[in-house]
Amino acid sequence: MREPETKEQKFLIDCIIADLAFYLMEDEGMTVNEALGTVYDSEYYNLLNNLDTELYLRGSLNNYHYLRRELDYGKP
Repeated sequence: MREPETKEQKFLIDCIIADLAFYLMEDEGMTVNEALGTVYDSEYYNLLNNLDTELYLRGSLNNYHYLRRELDYGKP
């Protein structure tokens, strides 16, 4: 598992995490803390931070669909 190595990679991942939290707040009525906790506690968060998956290069909505799948049906 390769972790983010550059500021740009970390920035892209942080932006996706912020978007995922925003989508959860909109769709589920979560607070900021609940939404961020949900993202950070998910298995998907580990996949997103693994550069080998290249998930950080995909759009936020694409990543949100994967997170939703985990939340609705269990681990990815």
